[in-house]
Amino acid sequence: MSLAGEKLLFVVSGPSGVGKSTLCRHILKNVPDIRLSVSYTTRKPRSGETDGKEYRFISEEEFRAKISEHAFAEYAEVYGRLYGTPWKELEQEAGSNTDVLLDIDVQGARQVMKTLQKAVTVFILPPSLEVLRARLVDRGTDTPDEQNRRFQKAQDEMRSYTEYQYTIRNETLEQAIEELQAVIVAERVRTTHVDPAHVFR
Repeated sequence: MSLAGEKLLFVVSGPSGVGKSTLCRHILKNVPDIRLSVSYTTRKPRSGETDGKEYRFISEEEFRAKISEHAFAEYAEVYGRLYGTPWKELEQEAGSNTDVLLDIDVQGARQVMKTLQKAVTVFILPPSLEVLRARLVDRGTDTPDEQNRRFQKAQDEMRSYTEYQYTIRNETLEQAIEELQAVIVAERVRTTHVDPAHVFR
């Protein structure tokens, strides 16, 4: 299956605390004609988060109702909370020239890879395990037990980088942004993405 209108879907994934959401925010500011797919979640909003911007925050009952309605392109339970990407977020409006940016965990990315084979997949790695642990602690959103669980899971998830088309190590934010932008630009000018009707005009 592919996106309606054959626009590009960029899947940015990686372990918790690696900085993928920060990277995506910068891409949305710096790259034209791209929008963020807003997922549903049953977790509570963090400080500074707005419903409908970072996520759509709903109850578990509402989420499971959407599962039964087959509303999700992918969904997963992550640290006791449900996350899902609705199909409607991946559908293109008629005449739209906007690509889609999807910021999801490894479980969800694997589902998307199976369903949307033309998705462009990017795995974000931390500079080191020590830096990743420090980031999980410094952001102050989890208890020490949750931080340990996230760190242990992150080590397992990092082994999955070979499943993706691109890998970016988030050593410095500036370099990681530049590399992710380069992936988007390169994919947009692939021969396979050129509409034959636009070659001779």
